[in-house]
Amino acid sequence: MQAMRPFNYESGITNYELKKRWTKWMGKTGLIGPLRGRERGAATVELAVVLPILLSFLFGIMELGRVTMVCHVLSTTAREGARNACLPGADNATVLSRITDELSRSGLTLDSCEFIPSDVSTASRDQPVTVAVRINYESISWVSGLLPGLSGMQLQGVAVMRKEGFS
Repeated sequence: MQAMRPFNYESGITNYELKKRWTKWMGKTGLIGPLRGRERGAATVELAVVLPILLSFLFGIMELGRVTMVCHVLSTTAREGARNACLPGADNATVLSRITDELSRSGLTLDSCEFIPSDVSTASRDQPVTVAVRINYESISWVSGLLPGLSGMQLQGVAVMRKEGFS
């Protein structure tokens, strides 16, 4: 026994036939159904053109985020170094070891460090002590060459505090 199909009394054909005709017409117009003929590879070509651009933006955003994070770490490290340099009895070796410890917590290595005055133990009371910590961009870059404007650049953190002491 055959299954009964609902009948459309206006046109004299079954609903199944109407749906089949509608799907066939929509497929021809390109509104539904798989891509046909010459349009079949268009999506692949579009992906091949757009994907490198999108990935460049993605990695560029990640790289700028990394640079921003490292600049923040350098500022914090310089502040810690200046805080230690301002204490009575501080010398360059203790300040440098504190700076190296702070950077190693973030997985960074120190490229250069500058103190003003050059020997923090000679600074007098209330004299400003400056600590500058620098790292080359190439040493922290995840994707080298992606941001060519930053190559050869040094990222730095600087902090200035007054030397503490007794009169």
